[in-house]
Amino acid sequence: MDSDAIKVVRKLRAAGHEAFLVGGCVRDLYLGLRPKDFDAATSATPEEVHRLFRNSRIIGRRFKIVHVFYGPKVIETSTFRTAPRQVKDEEGAELLITQDNEWGTVEDDARRRDFTINGLFCDVDSGEIVDFVDGLADLDARVIRTIGAPEVRFREDPVRMIRACKFAARLDFEIEPACWSALLAVAPDIQKCSKARVLEELYKLLRSGASRACFELLHKTDLLRHIWPAYVGSFPSDEGLKMCGDLPVPIDDPSGLFWRYLESLDSYVRETGQVVSNGVLQAVLFAPLLAEGVIASQQSHLDRVIDQVMHGPCVELGVARRDRELARQIVMAKRQMSGERTRRRGRSSLVQRQCFHDALVFLGISVEARGEDGAELEHWQRLVLRHEHSKDAARPDNRRGGAKKRRRRGRKRRGRSSSSSGASASKSEA
Repeated sequence: MDSDAIKVVRKLRAAGHEAFLVGGCVRDLYLGLRPKDFDAATSATPEEVHRLFRNSRIIGRRFKIVHVFYGPKVIETSTFRTAPRQVKDEEGAELLITQDNEWGTVEDDARRRDFTINGLFCDVDSGEIVDFVDGLADLDARVIRTIGAPEVRFREDPVRMIRACKFAARLDFEIEPACWSALLAVAPDIQKCSKARVLEELYKLLRSGASRACFELLHKTDLLRHIWPAYVGSFPSDEGLKMCGDLPVPIDDPSGLFWRYLESLDSYVRETGQVVSNGVLQAVLFAPLLAEGVIASQQSHLDRVIDQVMHGPCVELGVARRDRELARQIVMAKRQMSGERTRRRGRSSLVQRQCFHDALVFLGISVEARGEDGAELEHWQRLVLRHEHSKDAARPDNRRGGAKKRRRRGRKRRGRSSSSSGASASKSEA
């Protein structure tokens, strides 16, 4: 267990509140996995939590929570909630939750969560798991099941459908049959969610190390077409993006390349544990749509071609302009890095560009996805090492007598300053 998360829980308890670790961290600890982050749940209101922790901030309107900061680490702390009042239309059909700030007990909080495997609480002192929803049984059975009627839970918050696909893919669990049927029936409701929330969930899928399996489920449930119709329709086949089975697939098939790029991205995430930037993720998504033949013939207008491919889908999903621009720079830099006749001066300037690290990551992902020769990638990796070594050698502290040289320069500057001041004074007198 994370020591800072334990501090948060114990401080809340010392102040007279109930508090537990909750959700994904409890699930992952039970499965023997390393949790990516730790969340806490408490009977204290957000304002009470904020007063108790100076290093905290209340965020959100629809769902108020408190972020408690320990350096770059965040312990997300939420208040026990009860099921919110449903907002319905005249026919009683609308179930979308627009406010979720009605406080309740720990059992209320467990029963209003999305899936049984996420409705678990952990007592940090005893180490016992508190389970009101049979989540442990579903963890043992490796099943994704909603808490309550699945169609109702998905209509309350359609983003839960994306999360169901994410947990099933990342944990290699099965989606329970009733839950799967509800996914198919309610998929169009995903369009009711804000673009920002949906985009953030897609980024989480892409960084999960299981993006290919995640997107396969999004495709099978038709969620991806409802989330991003302009992107799916950009693929040249009659039905847009299509499933291509297992690798290998034809390199000139954009749909096949899409799945190969996701497979390569997953390999990079699992092997390095690095957090991939949004720009690289966008470059990975759009690389299959940038046919090599078209790019080669439009080399002088490459930036315009990339913009034409990315503009419509990115605007539709609300991709930030800075992420789109970074993706464009990454794709262009990758083309330059792969060129056979890149001049030495051009290579040196590439290393110094702000997007170079991301371009190098994307080059590695592309080499694996397209089955290319890795000689260029190895060359650039060696060039980076030489560049870093030369920067270290050029630092003043690494040069003999560097400190003395700085002192001598300082004395000269003071001398020049004094003489110039004297000269100014003489001019004033004159």
